[in-house]
Amino acid sequence: MNRHSILNTTPEQPRPWLMQHYAATRQRTVDLVKMTVDRLIQDRQTVTIEAICKLSQQLDPQGKGIKKAGILGNAEAYAYYQQHRTSRRRTPGRASHRTVTTYRLPTDPQRDLGQVRRRYLRERKPDLVARLLFVEQAYIESQQQLARLQFELLEQQQKMQKKRENRSF
Repeated sequence: MNRHSILNTTPEQPRPWLMQHYAATRQRTVDLVKMTVDRLIQDRQTVTIEAICKLSQQLDPQGKGIKKAGILGNAEAYAYYQQHRTSRRRTPGRASHRTVTTYRLPTDPQRDLGQVRRRYLRERKPDLVARLLFVEQAYIESQQQLARLQFELLEQQQKMQKKRENRSF
């Protein structure tokens, strides 16, 4: 068992002799993010974390660049990125004006089921649920229509039978 027990819930304090190294690393990240973001803006390119990571390797005197975790883990660098980013991520749960998708029920019994399966596997779960509800509703309606037609057919057959019986008398 390692010397850090799972039951020890007190967070380990950073080593005092490493504090200066940590501060220098954080400052290097901030400086490199600022330099990279400014260059992206100057070159009229989109400011994204991926673009920062890619360009920072070219601008870094050490040639290491910055990783995504370095930006996300450094509050000052992340704040600078957020202030200048050009792409806005949509917040989950706030769907933009989504169009209502109308589904077409399949009519060809000889369709390629492998292709249909692959298409469904590419769909998002909420879209699949919406499609399943649509298909279930269409199935229920078709079953009700079938029952209605069967009763109508039975009534027509009974009327025809009565007419035949009335003619035979």
